[in-house]
Amino acid sequence: EGQHQVSKDQLVLQPEAVAPARACEASSAKVGELPERATSVVLQSWQQVKLVGLDSVGEMLRINTLAIDSEAVKLFRVPGIVSTGEGMLQRMALRHLCSKVVRFVGSVVAGRYDYLRLVETLSKLGKTRAAGGARKEHFEALKQGLDVTLCEVLGDAYTKEVQHAWMTAYSFNAAIMIEGMRSAQGSMTARTA
Repeated sequence: EGQHQVSKDQLVLQPEAVAPARACEASSAKVGELPERATSVVLQSWQQVKLVGLDSVGEMLRINTLAIDSEAVKLFRVPGIVSTGEGMLQRMALRHLCSKVVRFVGSVVAGRYDYLRLVETLSKLGKTRAAGGARKEHFEALKQGLDVTLCEVLGDAYTKEVQHAWMTAYSFNAAIMIEGMRSAQGSMTARTA
């Protein structure tokens, strides 16, 4: 019901888009493909992340991402709620937003999402991120933070195939948001010209 299985054509990315952030190595599989034997392992990784808890994993993602680039908080700026990421309420709001990132990426990894709704939601989010000062580099920091977080959460289960699936799913989501952000930036530039 409204669910869409991810096809390989929808996840084709450039090879450099799946570069690892840490000791986890990049997959030797062709870009955009997931070996059949890895499918159940990838689905198990999403189940394991959910067992740890999206809030807990979101908090780890917040910490890891801001350690990589403290300016990445601009991806999550919400006027009146999140500006610097400091303070208890801002940290709680960031944890909540990071847990949403994990949920969106995990849904793509599991192939359980409504494609049109996902694109619409991520495009809107990208447009709102433009107003917060987000840049493409912040998405890369978030990707690196996710990679580090998944290494910590999954341990030995974070195999090359699992890493490839998660990083590809993240890149898929980020590409939609970046396009929405660019669209909004173009609109803002046109209005001020």
